[in-house]
Amino acid sequence: MKSNHVSKLSLRFVATLLVMFSLVLFAGCSQSPTGTDSTESQVHVLTRMPADGAAFKVLSYYTSETISAKDGGIIELYDVTLEVPPGAVDTDTTFSIGIPDISVFYNEFGTSGLVFNVPVTVTMSFRDADLTGVDVSTIRIAYFNEESGQIEDVDCRVDFERQVVTAKLYHFSAYGLISDEQ
Repeated sequence: MKSNHVSKLSLRFVATLLVMFSLVLFAGCSQSPTGTDSTESQVHVLTRMPADGAAFKVLSYYTSETISAKDGGIIELYDVTLEVPPGAVDTDTTFSIGIPDISVFYNEFGTSGLVFNVPVTVTMSFRDADLTGVDVSTIRIAYFNEESGQIEDVDCRVDFERQVVTAKLYHFSAYGLISDEQ
C-alpha cells in the first residue's frame, strides 16, 4: 500500500518535470554540451508504449525487501533493478521500489532520503518506451532535488543496444528516465 508521502512525492516529481520542460536545458549522462548554445531543448519524460496498442490503465507497482548491510543484495520490480553493495548502509535496511504509474518511466526508491556509504546501482530499461519525437541520444536519469527545487541529471551510462540506463545513486528519491525532444 502506498503512503500519502509517496503519492505526494510522485505528484511533486511529475509536476516539477512538467514545469521544467520549458525552463531547463539538460545535459545527458556525461554528455554535457560545451560551448554556448542559447537554444533550449524541451525535456521529455519517457512514457511506455502498450504492447497491444491499447491505452494503459493507471496501474502502480510496489515491492520492498530488507537488505543485509553486511552482504548487500538486489531488489527488482518490472524493468528496474537496484543493486545494493555490502556496506552501502550501516544496518539491515528495508529498500523499496515504487512505480506509481506504469505508463511513465519514473520510480520512487525508498527508504526516501536514505544516503549511502557506498553508491547503489540502479538499472532502468527503456525497451518499452514510446520514442516518438524523442532524441534517443539524450536519454538519461534525473531526480527532483527538494532542497534546490530543481530537476537534476544523474551521471549515468546508456546501453542503446540493450536499451538500459545504469547509474550510481548516492541517495534515494524519485528518479525518472528523461530525454530531450527532437
